[in-house]
Amino acid sequence: MKKIYSILCLVLICSLSFAQITPKHVLTSKNNTEHVSSVKVPKSVVPFWSEDFTNGIPSTWINSSVPWAYRGPSTSPNSTVGTQGAYGTNQGPIQSPTAQNGFMIFDSDYYDNLGVAGGFGTGQYPSNPNGHIGTLTTESIDLSAYPAVSLLFNSFYREYTGIAKVAFSIDGGVTFTDEMEVHPDIDVNDATTPDYQVMLNIPPNIAGQPSVHIQFIYDGTVLYNSYYGYYFWCIDDIQLIETPAHLMECQDEMFGGWWLGYQTTGDLGCNYTFNPMAQALGNPYRLEGVVRNLGANAQNNVTLHGDIADDAGSVLFSDVSNGITLGISSTDTLALNSFYTPTAMGLHNISIWATSDSFPYTDTATMSSIVSDTIYAIDYDWNSDGANLGTSAWRIGRTCGGQVGTSAYDIYADAQVTSISFHVGSESVVGAQMTTEVYEGFGTNSIFLAESDPYSLTASDIGNWVTIPLLNPLPVFKGTSYMAAVRGFAHPTDTFLITVATNPASSSYIQDNGCNLNSANPAGTWYTATDKMAIRMNFGYINSVEDRRENNDFQIYPNPTNGLFSIITESNKPCTISITNVIGQKIISLEHNGITSPSIDLNKFDKGIYNVTLSYENKVSVKSVILE
Repeated sequence: MKKIYSILCLVLICSLSFAQITPKHVLTSKNNTEHVSSVKVPKSVVPFWSEDFTNGIPSTWINSSVPWAYRGPSTSPNSTVGTQGAYGTNQGPIQSPTAQNGFMIFDSDYYDNLGVAGGFGTGQYPSNPNGHIGTLTTESIDLSAYPAVSLLFNSFYREYTGIAKVAFSIDGGVTFTDEMEVHPDIDVNDATTPDYQVMLNIPPNIAGQPSVHIQFIYDGTVLYNSYYGYYFWCIDDIQLIETPAHLMECQDEMFGGWWLGYQTTGDLGCNYTFNPMAQALGNPYRLEGVVRNLGANAQNNVTLHGDIADDAGSVLFSDVSNGITLGISSTDTLALNSFYTPTAMGLHNISIWATSDSFPYTDTATMSSIVSDTIYAIDYDWNSDGANLGTSAWRIGRTCGGQVGTSAYDIYADAQVTSISFHVGSESVVGAQMTTEVYEGFGTNSIFLAESDPYSLTASDIGNWVTIPLLNPLPVFKGTSYMAAVRGFAHPTDTFLITVATNPASSSYIQDNGCNLNSANPAGTWYTATDKMAIRMNFGYINSVEDRRENNDFQIYPNPTNGLFSIITESNKPCTISITNVIGQKIISLEHNGITSPSIDLNKFDKGIYNVTLSYENKVSVKSVILE
């Protein structure tokens, strides 16, 4: 189980000035007692009861005094509108199969502020002083013919302090029991996807009963410091099915050891999606996943499977976990019996799935990690690169002050940090200033070690990667944890944002330097950030594991690249430039006069790592370039 770090923390909204306080979780461990999931039910399973709200709220249902609202084609707002609150904005409606015909929403955010930023308590149903609660209760449903029943529905949920729950009544709606939290894995300021489907196994004491009422509960009555509730919950396309005898899912798949840890000193178990070879040798890939039994029967010999393939599809590694018995409505975390140590740089595609004796296989999760020579990062293949460019960002340089944003890194082999890279949010302003920094340790317990000269954003930096070298290379040591950091500066107009990278198995922190993120704490306080930041740590050039050195003969810019890059040489001597892929095939060769700065275009080639070789009369220099 992943350990929880006890630093003072605040989870913040990444792109809004509104800052609520005291989260429900710090760095969360998996809750392995809940039985909720987004799962694909076999098409052969036909619901015996359903409601899609085509005709609004059924007259036989009961809505609470703080009501759920119906969004339909003819309502105002209609079914194209999601939350109207001031802080859950830019969230469209639920993306259920029948959303166009109508869905239900409990808009806690809007109920408190009427969509006005700062308008706390001005809405029709204020959150304070005691919070609000919304219940939506079905008609009586006869389950007497079904000893094993599952509840399916589409759900779009964003959490601050509210809790989404379902409860059941078998006494005509007098009392409701067996409450289940619907989204236990959603943290403060996190959200499900708009098309998320929940499958919940109804408790055995409820299934088989002749009169069952199901109640959907938005509970905003739990106090977290000075706030209740907030954000929203949309539901649609509710179905009851007879639970299949055999149904499993595998989710929360990781390759860094995040859940089970195999702890070493300071080991977070992050998914490093750019992983320098020397670090990968000291910290092999560790595949694991959370397996849930959603069927009516126990599952025997439940086994986790995983393999790693190169960019050409050749399988480099394959293994399984030990088999276990997974009881009805139970969950466990499994890990493969062995680790994978890479033997070559390049793109590694990771696949993870689960099987049992009675269930052939779950859906396969696929992830990618590039074994690199210098780049240490958590953002590739998540939301910060290429077509997956993130739309959310952390405000670091603000009118109120300059925050410090960081991403955490464990070091598994001695190295030198030479520079820090970060992805500039698209709303950043030309002229905004920042520096890069490195800290030892995390958050409150961190120690400042190194920094760069100040840098001002140019027009070409907006929405792109920027790399700023440290004033001097910084040695970092095996067994120690560090933060790669970017410090913003206050300015009346300039704004500087760092793009969010939604890697679930990593950690980021932010230091408040004047923006009053929590009035109870002084400036300089560190907080834990739920959304991770696209900040990379870059090491000196590595020719091989045994030969790590700085190579200053030439520079590649930008690196990583989306295809086009330039080569800047330190001498005016002619040379031959050749580009080879990870298996040594030469793909480009050209003569360089030593005077101009040649441009290379790799747009027609696949993503991955390529070696750039400059061959002089009596010397050969090599560097790698990452094509994203």
